[in-house]
Amino acid sequence: MTTSLLERIELATRCRDVPAMTRLGSQLLSGEDDTFDPWRGAELLTLAARDGGAEAAALMAVLSGAGVCRTQSWDDALDYLQQASERGWANAQAQLELLCADGDLTKSAGGIPSREMHTWRRLREAVRVADWIDAPARDVISETPRIRKIDGFASKAVCRWLIERARERLEPARIYSSLGGGPSITLSRTNTETDFNIVQSDLVLLLVRARIAAATGLPPSVMELTKVLHYSVGERFDLHFDFIDPAVPDFANELAARGQRLATFLVYLNDDYEGGETEFPRVALRHRGLMGSALYFANVDSTGEPDPLTLHAGLAPTGGEKWLLSQWIRSRTPVGR
Repeated sequence: MTTSLLERIELATRCRDVPAMTRLGSQLLSGEDDTFDPWRGAELLTLAARDGGAEAAALMAVLSGAGVCRTQSWDDALDYLQQASERGWANAQAQLELLCADGDLTKSAGGIPSREMHTWRRLREAVRVADWIDAPARDVISETPRIRKIDGFASKAVCRWLIERARERLEPARIYSSLGGGPSITLSRTNTETDFNIVQSDLVLLLVRARIAAATGLPPSVMELTKVLHYSVGERFDLHFDFIDPAVPDFANELAARGQRLATFLVYLNDDYEGGETEFPRVALRHRGLMGSALYFANVDSTGEPDPLTLHAGLAPTGGEKWLLSQWIRSRTPVGR
């Protein structure tokens, strides 16, 4: 960490400069400009939230929900989200409205002044986390390879929320290259995507991840960053595997750091497009989910070895645009986390 950054942190802390502490805390948590120090970042956000920061309280909600640099607690996360809402942070207010299970309360909250704090408290108290993290019913599509689907995994409101969170942040999608092991742009994949680090996340996304954990029996700690994928007409992801190929020497460091990519979990965020199926040619399967439904499959066989039957492609839409949430799940927590 550079001296100038340390000086800025010290000055912001001494002066109790809430915007500066929030900005610096976010920077340290996200690793922006190679300044990754999550514990110090969390400390700055804690101080900023304690001193009345609305954005800082919203970020602390994410840290509490994810269990980053503090004990995981949905209650603490919702308390922070309530604080951020009471302080007028519009994104936090929108999250509470979305998460609230009481339709009448949600309706009454829209557009009210932030001084009406009792309403945000009532919304917070109406959020039923247990409904989110309860394991949903699954249907078997295939046993070899292991492919499952879940109808109604996410509500249409949640799907629309995720699309809008991703829409302005899309970039060309990348794949792991066998030369050097890092992500690179290739002609075999022409769609766009975005992912969400801890600072870019929110409680809606964290609860979706918790629901994925309930569905798969694998904890959020072994999940990669959640991605939202976008396909315009003609954009595709050609045939590929999602597992990390242990036969490729340049992937050795990746496997050592994070383990194998055990499973892929997809949530279909819309269905108003043509074509765009997920295809598994080696088992003669094409799948196109309804809005809010999920598809997930194991990338390894019952012995834990990469399964060649999971060869698959994201076919191009022939009309409209396709949105997907994509969650890759590893065999262990990253080294150093």
